[in-house]
Amino acid sequence: MLLPTTGEPMVGVVVNGLPDWDYIAAPEALVHKVRLAIHRFDLLRSGDRCVVGVSGGPDSVALLHVLWRLQKEQKWHLVVAHLNHCLRGADADDDEAFVIALCQRWEIPCVTRRVDVRAMAKAEKLSIAQAGRRARYQFFAEVARQHGAQVVALGHTASDVVETVLLNLFRGTGIEGLQGIPPKSPLTLPEPTHQWRETGVVIVRPLLLCWRTETMAYARVYRLQFRQDVSNLDTTRPRNWVREALLPSLRQRFPQVERALWRLSEVAREHSEWVHATAAQQLAAMTLSATPDSITVERNALLALPRAVQRQVLRLMVNRLVGELNEVSFEHIEQALSLIARHAGKAMVSLPHRLTVRVERGTVCVERQPTTPPTAS
Repeated sequence: MLLPTTGEPMVGVVVNGLPDWDYIAAPEALVHKVRLAIHRFDLLRSGDRCVVGVSGGPDSVALLHVLWRLQKEQKWHLVVAHLNHCLRGADADDDEAFVIALCQRWEIPCVTRRVDVRAMAKAEKLSIAQAGRRARYQFFAEVARQHGAQVVALGHTASDVVETVLLNLFRGTGIEGLQGIPPKSPLTLPEPTHQWRETGVVIVRPLLLCWRTETMAYARVYRLQFRQDVSNLDTTRPRNWVREALLPSLRQRFPQVERALWRLSEVAREHSEWVHATAAQQLAAMTLSATPDSITVERNALLALPRAVQRQVLRLMVNRLVGELNEVSFEHIEQALSLIARHAGKAMVSLPHRLTVRVERGTVCVERQPTTPPTAS
């Protein structure tokens, strides 16, 4: 779906014969919220070099337009990165061509790449979603390095936060999952050893105080073109079902449900920041050994911590070994902690990502198992 585009806002929009003042106010409201998010979460600073991930959809196009408008004032240096996942045939190629043309009109440097994500998923034994995310982040890190950028800006909105909170809740999550999508996070990449390393680049999300309806209104007012990914309408996919079916139903009975869930995510994020900082300190103090494939800590030191901090210590150990927690639920962590509390001798429980939690001789070891068993000699 494409909307007409110009660089100027519409004046005197009329709906049903009356001025639509919400649309007239939308541009500066969105810009104000982006400024507020940048200041509140320390996302960008004057003079930063910033890679902007642009899919061609309304959120990423609106984000790029706002940053483009502010770049002279803030002395930012922008470069656009677009990854063609080669999953949607001609539609994906059209998205790529659209982003290139958009950047030419706005005179913004643009880097594109094509990756066969389906083949990558098969080769690396990942889901399509995991492979796509890994391909994007590898691409963003490379573009950032080539252009000397410190940050990568992505177009996630408050609506994405609400959807993520609900999905995490349904999958089984603790407080950590209720925070949804963080305003900023380190860009990490997998090593051949399966260890994850930080790249020194930070992912930032300047639209996290904005609703998807606001980015759509902004695009309409400024007559911005954008691309519509028709796969986002496929309600057999969990996120699409939450967006297209569940939330509209909830709104009918609870009109403020999205704002309530967003506030919950804020409280969860603040709580998680404290727990994370405490757990990181405790993990450093109790670690007996650490390799790319295992981390061992003192059992008694772990059990002496408050339960919430115990959970986060285990989550940190998992995250350092596999770089993500998407498949590790609250129940997985609770099962591991129960095992650790019950057994001082030998005991073991399995987690996703080929991980095991093993208790032995007063220690707790989280270990990644090899993909295939070693060949007998």
